[in-house]
Amino acid sequence: MTSLPIPRIFVFAQTFATPRATRRFHIGLAIAVLATVFSGFGFSIHSRLATGSIPPSAVVHGMLFFSWVLLFAIQIGLVAAGRVRVHRALGVGASALALVLVLSAPPLGIDAARRRVLPGDSLEFLLVMFVDLLLFGAFVGAAIYFRHRPELHKRLMVLGMVSLLPPAISRWPIAARHVAIIPVVLLFFLFATPMFDFLARRRQHPVTVWGGVAIVLSVPVRFAIAHTAAWHAIASWLTR
Repeated sequence: MTSLPIPRIFVFAQTFATPRATRRFHIGLAIAVLATVFSGFGFSIHSRLATGSIPPSAVVHGMLFFSWVLLFAIQIGLVAAGRVRVHRALGVGASALALVLVLSAPPLGIDAARRRVLPGDSLEFLLVMFVDLLLFGAFVGAAIYFRHRPELHKRLMVLGMVSLLPPAISRWPIAARHVAIIPVVLLFFLFATPMFDFLARRRQHPVTVWGGVAIVLSVPVRFAIAHTAAWHAIASWLTR
């Protein structure tokens, strides 16, 4: 009795359903994040250093942010290399760094809004920054809480990292001329993990789906609230 040939679509899917493919995907994601952040802020920092317009507090915050991005990539590399014990040890430092980022960013954002150096209407953009920070804190905090559930933990960490990417993308020279590039690139990162899950497992993880929906829906919601008189009153009080 001859065996039936396996449909090509299943053979194609099986190539993604391997530990090696999973490692390659996450390493590729880490490289893409590094390239996005360093290319975006590289242009901005170079121009601002040339004019001496970066306050010391912004320099410190920038160093903390870049440290987080590097640590994100290093942690992915450690898991890919099977160094889970080292990954968990570094996780303690990562938790402390995330807390410092969440606590230090609001005063810096308020000061920038007070000096009217944020894009567009500084008071309105302040809320955009606050929501980015809220999403980052929520995703990373949940990831730390669920650190003993690897499939859930890594997806929450990716969502936390992606929530911080819009400021870097917006600093690309092409984004200044074509603002639509910002949501396009953001959606690329949001769809990357669900697409890989579909190819490898033919199903989606609910955290990736609902987390991505939360990030996407937060964009119009935050801009709608930022235009209200109530938010302007709150932001004016914060920056007085």
